[in-house]
Amino acid sequence: MGLGLGIAQAEPGYLREPSISGQTVLFNAEQSVWSVPLAGGQAQRLTTVPQGANAIDPHPLISPDGTQIAFAANFDGPTEIYVMPRSGGTPRRLTFENVARLKIIGWDAHAGILYAAPAATGPYYTQTVTAIDPKTSAKHVFPLSGVNDAALSPDGRWLYAVRFGLATTGDHMRAYRGGALSQLWRFDLQNGKEAERIGTHDANLIRPMPWRDRLIVISDENGRYNLWSLATDGSDAKQLTHFTDYSVLEASISGDHIVMRKGADLFDFNLASGATTPIKVDLTSDNLPRSPYWLEKPTRFLTASAISPKGETAAFTMRGHVVVAGASPRRVVVLATPDNVRLRLAQITPDGKSVIAFSDVNGDSALWRFAADGSGKGEAITQPSPTEPVILSLSPDGKYAAHTDLLGRLWLTDLSTKADKLVDNAMQDGTNVFDSLSWSSDGHVLAFVRTRGANLRRQIALYVPATGQTNWVTDGRYESYTPSFSPDGKWLWFLSDRTFSLSNGSPWGDRNIGPAFPKRTGIYALALQTGERFPFQPATELDPADKKPDADKKDDKKKDGDKKKALPAIEWAGLATRLYQAPVPAGDYSGLGVSDEYLFTIDSSGSGDGPGDLKSIHIDNNEHKIETYAAKISDFDITPDGKTLLTLSRKGKNAPDLLLTPAGEKQPKELTGKKIELDHLRLRIDPGQEWSDEFVDAWRLHRDHYYDRDLQGVDWKAVRAHFAPFVDRLGDRADLDDLLGQMVAEIGAMHSQLHAPTTVDQPASSLIAGLGAHLTHEDNGFRIDHIYQGDRDLPDQQSPLAAPGVDARDGDLIVAVNGQPTAGQPDLGSLLADQAGKQVLLTLSRAGKEHKVIVTPVPYMKERDLRARDWEVGRADVVDRASHGRIGYLHLQSMVGDDMEAFAREFYANIDKDGLIVDVRGNTGGNIDSWVLTQLMRRPWMFWGRYGNAPSVDMQQSFQGRLIVLSDEMTYSDGETFSQGIKSLHIAPLLGERTAGAGVWLSDGDRLIDNGNARTAENPYFDLNGHWLVENKGVSPDIEVENMPVATFNGQDQQLDAAIAWLRKDMADHPRPVLKPEAFPVQQPAAPR
Repeated sequence: MGLGLGIAQAEPGYLREPSISGQTVLFNAEQSVWSVPLAGGQAQRLTTVPQGANAIDPHPLISPDGTQIAFAANFDGPTEIYVMPRSGGTPRRLTFENVARLKIIGWDAHAGILYAAPAATGPYYTQTVTAIDPKTSAKHVFPLSGVNDAALSPDGRWLYAVRFGLATTGDHMRAYRGGALSQLWRFDLQNGKEAERIGTHDANLIRPMPWRDRLIVISDENGRYNLWSLATDGSDAKQLTHFTDYSVLEASISGDHIVMRKGADLFDFNLASGATTPIKVDLTSDNLPRSPYWLEKPTRFLTASAISPKGETAAFTMRGHVVVAGASPRRVVVLATPDNVRLRLAQITPDGKSVIAFSDVNGDSALWRFAADGSGKGEAITQPSPTEPVILSLSPDGKYAAHTDLLGRLWLTDLSTKADKLVDNAMQDGTNVFDSLSWSSDGHVLAFVRTRGANLRRQIALYVPATGQTNWVTDGRYESYTPSFSPDGKWLWFLSDRTFSLSNGSPWGDRNIGPAFPKRTGIYALALQTGERFPFQPATELDPADKKPDADKKDDKKKDGDKKKALPAIEWAGLATRLYQAPVPAGDYSGLGVSDEYLFTIDSSGSGDGPGDLKSIHIDNNEHKIETYAAKISDFDITPDGKTLLTLSRKGKNAPDLLLTPAGEKQPKELTGKKIELDHLRLRIDPGQEWSDEFVDAWRLHRDHYYDRDLQGVDWKAVRAHFAPFVDRLGDRADLDDLLGQMVAEIGAMHSQLHAPTTVDQPASSLIAGLGAHLTHEDNGFRIDHIYQGDRDLPDQQSPLAAPGVDARDGDLIVAVNGQPTAGQPDLGSLLADQAGKQVLLTLSRAGKEHKVIVTPVPYMKERDLRARDWEVGRADVVDRASHGRIGYLHLQSMVGDDMEAFAREFYANIDKDGLIVDVRGNTGGNIDSWVLTQLMRRPWMFWGRYGNAPSVDMQQSFQGRLIVLSDEMTYSDGETFSQGIKSLHIAPLLGERTAGAGVWLSDGDRLIDNGNARTAENPYFDLNGHWLVENKGVSPDIEVENMPVATFNGQDQQLDAAIAWLRKDMADHPRPVLKPEAFPVQQPAAPR
């Protein structure tokens, strides 16, 4: 061992997930399982995380007799349960659920280990609880739907189950009272009758723990989670603990002792005496997760890039560090900064000697100057500002740094005097969004873009630092953005959405949702002086173009030597009227760069969300040739003189290709000496220091992004101080998320999930592959119980077993995979591991005869989608049969682009029905509610009829029947906005249960240094009278119908049945009008005179 290795020492540790049996306590620290006596003392590590593994929290359990332990792990890809002797040994895999998420719950002396996993029956978005015998592996699924935690009574008669709650939404919030409130249910295992809900309906009840003739739970009835005692029927609630500092987060019971976690510590609560005793744990660990390491390919974490004014180097901001690099073999410089500091938005000064960036070294972000060669420690330019910086742009003359912040302010910092000046305050105009900043090549004029006015369209302004003058040069009729000055100072080029070319021609046609205007963006220019001839303008006999060859122009430039001519002054009078349009087709353009001879822009036409092609447009008055400079470019930058381009080509989550190339017609074919070689760059990461910065950064991001500037009266500084002592105890990145969850819960908002960073290219779940079917394990193989059904008209969306040409049926037995017998295999997933997208040979047995088929398994998330679609198809079939084809059905899983596509398929397929059920149960949100609401609001008002042809209505393809909408506790975010819109606009009745209550929208732009995400609720919404909507309450249905857990597990859907019944009655009361033209009037001839 070298001297640089850490030495194990006793530390407090960040302790989570306790489990107790007798006098032994297990817990999770560093994502490993540890054991400690109930009285405290030296802890013993029982499991370790394999080096380089993408580990998960183990949720350890100890058997009631104290001899065995169980924990969750993803050693083989799926999250499964493993068991091993407490005294040590090799873990044995117990479950074979083949899922990415599995929650281990408890260990019952008689039933075995309890765990929650995605439901195989019932709604696809719910879970069920299973008991598995650790010796025989025999399983019993408890017949309740939507359960995520459970415990058995000592006599084995009653199952106490928890449904819904923030454990299902992933939110972190104190005093949550929305529709997804944690519910406590009691189920009689002897008679099997429907379960009953017990306990309060006004607070969350979690973690049921039977004790003697009582039931102990964790409840937040008084605003913070504490231990409570209930009678076994849920009555006679008594509060046992009264903690006000930290919530009781987890608990485990054995005899009269409950071991619980508060903050990052374990406590022993004695039920008999009511005493609470801290469990002092000495954690002797080498703290490997906190050990510094070298991060490979850090450009995967690239957040900003900027070419130097001379075009020789570029500054890259990645993982909170700044890297200055040029084309190979130039030296790569990593700026030396403390490990707990995050740098943002780095740019190189015109002389190439300095880097200007934002640093949070003193707590809040401030502008700093660093030596571009990596020497020295840097110096502060501005004082720390209590808001997040958004854009930074340096003037090409090196005098100024223009920057914007999250409060919608544009600042100009004099880099020599360090004086700050407020240039523009967008908040005074009702907005806070700046789009871009761009300087003239001499640094005398700054162009900025922001939304302005009631229509919130982007407009362009020019600001002159010398005079303090601001001139708006575009108005609010059209979106105008991405300004770029020509190097000679004569033109301001910009993009603007002014082309509206109708692509669908008329209101007729199948699934014609409305007029579509793709490719709106054109390239425009403002002449900054009068009398300038537009460079694209063709020559005429009255206005001949300059015929001087390019070579002559170059000679003129050589004669000027190194002398720089002053750019012509802008003539402000009539500037906005000196507008020209480049003669290039409108497209889906983004970004704009200008050289003496070319315009550069990214054309994303046809590329969807992926990178586009960087186009070069020759500036001349004849051919104005358009070429693809480089394909699949995600971003680019250009020097102020327009001579050099920095291009970034990113492929998925991989490190991007970075090139410095001449700004000509096409990128050179020979790229030697032009590629910035960062593939071998490694950054030294100190996890403990990085977590410290992320803790503070998450706190800042909530302060800056949260929708209420007063943070609902929460003393946010005090909250930070309250949780800060735990930072030095963090044992791994998952502990940080846990700590952030505790902290952000204090602010009290939904949309408060924590998304961990992707730490490896291939997560463990990528090994999971499936066949798109529900299978049952038998002695001789795996029985196909049910092949998931997709849209029958879309062959490419079928289950692998239902794909065209695959002879597989329900009831077939899979007896071999790729020639390997399945008999004796505990899990088919092991034979399919890492086979997603690859051809697999299955041997099937049907009626005693074997045959072989080739199938292509799908990844885990695709199989989840197939399971969801199967549930939807099943609902649609139920509706169709019950209504004899008169009622249609569609379900929206979320409210994103894919769901609008699903809506277009399903809504118009049911356009001729007498009734329609729109189901948003389990909808996870998005932002397309207004699109869907618009379609549902359209109603016909007249029709055309000719010669007995079928009538054709106006509005075309509008729904003429009766509507009802389903929502439930798991309808979330924009699913709730849609539900509220249904009610507020009186489109249809809402049937089901109160929704989750996530009513404040967000941008999801608040990323941490490692690309993790501590989500912040940002944009609240109100009705037109200014009343607060949805948040922490949800949308209440007009018709309340509850789907009971046992009935739902057994295949019933009371809400769907009620919707069908309501529609049948409503259709009878309000029959769809028959569109039949009356007889034409008979024109009587005039009487003869």
